Amino acid sequence: MPESLNPPDPPLSDGVIALRAFRADDAPAITAACQDPEIQRRIPIIPVPYTEADARRFILMTLQAWHDGTSCEFAIVDPATDQYLGSVGLHLGPNPRRHAIGYLVAPWARRRGVATRAVQLVARWGFERFGIQRLALWTLPGNVASQGVAERAGFRFEAVARNWEVDRGDGPVDAVMFTMTPDDVAELALPADRPDGEQVAPSIAEVPRELRASGTRVAPFVDIVAAVELAPGSMRRVTLAGLDLLVAWTPGGIVVTDDRCPHMAAPLSIGSLDGGVVACPLHEGRFDLCTGETVQMPTTGGLDADGRYHSPWSPSGAQIKPEPASKKLEARRLTRVNRLRYYPARIRDGRLEAQLPILPE
Repeated sequence: MPESLNPPDPPLSDGVIALRAFRADDAPAITAACQDPEIQRRIPIIPVPYTEADARRFILMTLQAWHDGTSCEFAIVDPATDQYLGSVGLHLGPNPRRHAIGYLVAPWARRRGVATRAVQLVARWGFERFGIQRLALWTLPGNVASQGVAERAGFRFEAVARNWEVDRGDGPVDAVMFTMTPDDVAELALPADRPDGEQVAPSIAEVPRELRASGTRVAPFVDIVAAVELAPGSMRRVTLAGLDLLVAWTPGGIVVTDDRCPHMAAPLSIGSLDGGVVACPLHEGRFDLCTGETVQMPTTGGLDADGRYHSPWSPSGAQIKPEPASKKLEARRLTRVNRLRYYPARIRDGRLEAQLPILPE
């Protein structure tokens, strides 16, 4: 029979998130999170509608699982405020090759790398605590955001398992299966030094899957730079096989995109980075590195990614002098400022790698 388990003391934490056992006062936050349509759609076993009574039952179930030694369930919280950010659980199977991990992130905590951090913390702890030999993680076939979390956390895609689970209506559900082994754990990123002496583990930002650069789906991972050479809030230019890449460490994690403004092709790496927004050194354009969206159109105006026209503007607010009709004016009006495109990235053995559509040497 499984033995009773106790949550880690002190709680697992990387300084950005902390993992602790659930408490009764978490019920309102869990209830609010599980009202989210995406959570209800992507996790087919949770009740719909989801009530506070369901949350209280869930909390009691997690505490009972610790007592029974069948599962290790954690609330993901902000270590400074104890705000609930999500849930992550290590489900213990009959042997070291049959354990699994699952997670959800509350809507108010998304696009901050919360899930990736939580999965890595639990995976490291679980492999050491239970001698895990194979750890499984599965998502629904269409849940590309969760699949991205699995890859960034160090899991490897294995297969699509048919009829793996049933939904809340007892219908069959396929699963996209990822796994992690001790070798994969050994390759997880090591912390990078910060100027203040603290340690912060580099993570890969969650970027829109639909904005992956052309050709990256089947491209090989190529070594870019040592993770220790990067620092939070920094960005740099890396040139490989004719590709000029921008590597930036935003509050949401590290992104790899083209080092050119989507307006005038100027190098973004010599611009300025404010949180996750980079400012182009020409024409005042500003772009969100985690969403790919234009935050501020350039002063020259033009078409945005959806085809809407934006007039020229002045940083000082001064009135723009009208220009006579000309090819130059027409070209300016028809210049489109597209969304950024990304190269899927990962960290292996302390190195940042990205999928680049280039032929390896």
